Amino acid sequence: MSGFEAPNWGGIFVPDLSLVESFLRGSVVYLSLVVLFRVVLKRQAGSIGLPDVMLVVLVSECVSASLAAEAKSVPNGLVAVFALLFWNYTLDRLSHREAWLQRLLEPQPLELVRDGRPLRENMEAEGITDEELAAQLRLNGIDDVARVKAAFIEAEGTISVVPKDGAEHVAPPGSLSPKPVSHSPSDTPDFDRVTRAFLEAAAELQKAVAWHEEREAEHRGAAKSARQLLTRHGVRARRAVVPSTPPDPRSPRREDPEGAEVVPARPEPTEARS
Repeated sequence: MSGFEAPNWGGIFVPDLSLVESFLRGSVVYLSLVVLFRVVLKRQAGSIGLPDVMLVVLVSECVSASLAAEAKSVPNGLVAVFALLFWNYTLDRLSHREAWLQRLLEPQPLELVRDGRPLRENMEAEGITDEELAAQLRLNGIDDVARVKAAFIEAEGTISVVPKDGAEHVAPPGSLSPKPVSHSPSDTPDFDRVTRAFLEAAAELQKAVAWHEEREAEHRGAAKSARQLLTRHGVRARRAVVPSTPPDPRSPRREDPEGAEVVPARPEPTEARS
């Protein structure tokens, strides 16, 4: 019965060609495409468009015959895929260790805008028009090139933008970045102004505390001099005893302005003359 015959195990697992040849074919195709993409295509700003998708499909169709070489067995196909993965991993690891290889495989960032002025020479070298640059700036939330401090095209083709100081950065549509903070005084407080006011009030409070401490020292010195003067005139000054419980504010109480109770000293008894 057609469709239920025993599979051709030999055609599946027995290689049609030499496995070494399949590895070499995969290696040559991969390295050749790396060189072509690096030298000819370089990098392209923006997202992948229809021509890019068509290029990938056509390239894969063109190199499929070179990779397979009429081989239909599974081992030959796996060896060709292994060759592609091997060189991809090897070049990636070597580019992280060797700076010269990284510069050779990946283009360096190129400045496109400097202090609000587009660099025409660099834009022409990368094939970027004014419309494409403006579109990339809008994707970064900037609608005027004069508000850009610097813009670079990176190795993977994306454009990184550094806005000028004071330029408001608007999040691109559909991004997950937070909404810009409003600087209106009615919406949010001026934290710099509040901080300065707090520091000024703290400094004034510190000056007031220092002034009261100086007055306290002067009052203590004056009270000591007064007690010494009263003692020389036979009057003993005694400090008022502060009660353990606070006094009732409703009961009247008379106190000396200096906070001390003055009690006349008893005269010393004199011996009777004989």
